[in-house]
Amino acid sequence: MALLAVMMMVAGCATDTVARRKQERFAAYSALPVNHQLAIDQGRLLHGMTTNAAYIAWGRPSEIASEGSVTTWTYRDQELKEHKHITIYTTDRAVIPEEVKTPYVRSVVRAKITFENGLLAAWSRTPASGEERFR
Repeated sequence: MALLAVMMMVAGCATDTVARRKQERFAAYSALPVNHQLAIDQGRLLHGMTTNAAYIAWGRPSEIASEGSVTTWTYRDQELKEHKHITIYTTDRAVIPEEVKTPYVRSVVRAKITFENGLLAAWSRTPASGEERFR
């Protein structure tokens, strides 16, 4: 029973959903036009959205960079990759090739949002390996 409670607490802490972000920024969400609210509810973005709307729809970015009137949000993810190489062992009788696989983690850009003068101007997403599209 205690294990179940701990698992639920950990899962709850790790959850970053549109519903939670809507509650967090309820006043901002309520003030948005209906078409923006509907897009946010589906995790989608629309041109002209505010930074609050984009945050509620997609969550907190990994990085924020500003240059003049342009602000870019970058969303990063960790991806497990595998480096493969061949190691050759020699004995008195034979040469033995062995494929060696070394796993490593790399940071990849999954999405970017560009704001001009505080309003959403452009965005892009790159699916994770094996993922056809974002939901």
